[in-house]
Amino acid sequence: MNSPTSQDQVQELRRQLQSLLEAATANERKLDRFDALERRLIAVSSMEELVNLLLVDCREDFGLDAAELWLLDPDEELRRALPALPMVKAPTLLDGHGPLKDLFGAARTTRLIGPGPDEDLLAKAFGEGSGARSAALLPLIRQGLLIGSLHFGSRDPERYDAASGTKFLDRLAAIAAISIESMLNRERLRRAGMTDGLTGVHNRRYFDHRSLIEFSQAVRHRYPLACLFLDIDHFKAINDRHGHPAGDEVLRQVGGLIQRSLRTGDLAARYGGEEFVILLPRTDLAGACEVAERIRLLVQEAPFITPDGGTLGATLSVGLAMLPPGAVSFADLLTAADRAVYDAKRAGRNRTVAAEPGGAAEAAAGS
Repeated sequence: MNSPTSQDQVQELRRQLQSLLEAATANERKLDRFDALERRLIAVSSMEELVNLLLVDCREDFGLDAAELWLLDPDEELRRALPALPMVKAPTLLDGHGPLKDLFGAARTTRLIGPGPDEDLLAKAFGEGSGARSAALLPLIRQGLLIGSLHFGSRDPERYDAASGTKFLDRLAAIAAISIESMLNRERLRRAGMTDGLTGVHNRRYFDHRSLIEFSQAVRHRYPLACLFLDIDHFKAINDRHGHPAGDEVLRQVGGLIQRSLRTGDLAARYGGEEFVILLPRTDLAGACEVAERIRLLVQEAPFITPDGGTLGATLSVGLAMLPPGAVSFADLLTAADRAVYDAKRAGRNRTVAAEPGGAAEAAAGS
């Protein structure tokens, strides 16, 4: 006959065994979820899909209350690539390592944060008002470099206990970092095929393709479309007087000024030599003149830095044309803007000239 003490011991052993079985089952389910997520990360084909997977799908699949993705972007590669993507939630783009150092210090290892001395990091990781009481902060590291971080947050203060293991999270962070680097490299290759290597704006090939799309959209939806032709004045003289490396620097810096002056959705390209072309969808004549003058004045006032550390000045002549009602060819719009820029040069350079619908010069600004 078993004693009460022996029966209690047996019951306790059964409870312990049941607890171990439940923990093993929970870990198996967790492993299955992580494995499925890793497979999807490896298979992503676009930055849009990758970001949505990490910030939207992860939140739903793992029952999270908050998710954030921070990515280093000192050269603004992602800023140029991401605005046009239809993402439910966008990542936070960082100019430098400061915010990452605040989270990870020198350790650069996964951190589990809950109530306690490190609780203030929750507001840094998710912003005020997120409601997160505990979090997993995953550093994203590639080739020894910290490229960003992934944050999972929960309102449950015990969800991410600092004493818990981080094996699954560490593996997820490594695969996420590989996927992000892969997408960045793919984006760089894509941009290399449609970007002018010197100025950073789109190249003629890309412009010829995209302009036909913009033209057809403007005609179909009957919204205004403006075209600007920009030509650097006396560019041959700049090359002759200061050398071709100085001329290249002027081209590069003018390209940068143009890019910073445009909205998302506008299109700028180097058309050839010292010529640039811009398309402004949904922009009327007054708005197009404003853009043209803003760029012209920026170039006029800029001190262009030469490779030897000196400075020189440059100006632009700008031709502007509007897509006329009933247009049947984009080439007519481009030709009108091209003629207008020559009118600007004949009128004294460093000015904007708008073409009449018939092609003649209509107005001039600047001097």
